[in-house]
Amino acid sequence: MNITVKSFANIRDVVGTSELAVEVSPGTSLGGLFEILGRRYGAAFDRQIRDQITGAIVPFLVLINDKTYRTTTDLDVALNDGDTVTIMIPFDGG
Repeated sequence: MNITVKSFANIRDVVGTSELAVEVSPGTSLGGLFEILGRRYGAAFDRQIRDQITGAIVPFLVLINDKTYRTTTDLDVALNDGDTVTIMIPFDGG
């Protein structure tokens, strides 16, 4: 299956683009997508989405085809071919 991942700010800097295509196996969940991205982009990606002490994914919003999901409760949501996943990591700044 092909998934489009959109990213902003720090995640965009880590993956090198604001939009990328990711091939995943049928039945891959949102959490599985994060595992794939972690393997592809390594520690730099993991530092953006995981608590560095506990290793747990930090709370942030994700859009799947413009519907809002939360990393604290929705990591098991199944992805479908053609889905667009937008990672909405909060960031500090002024």
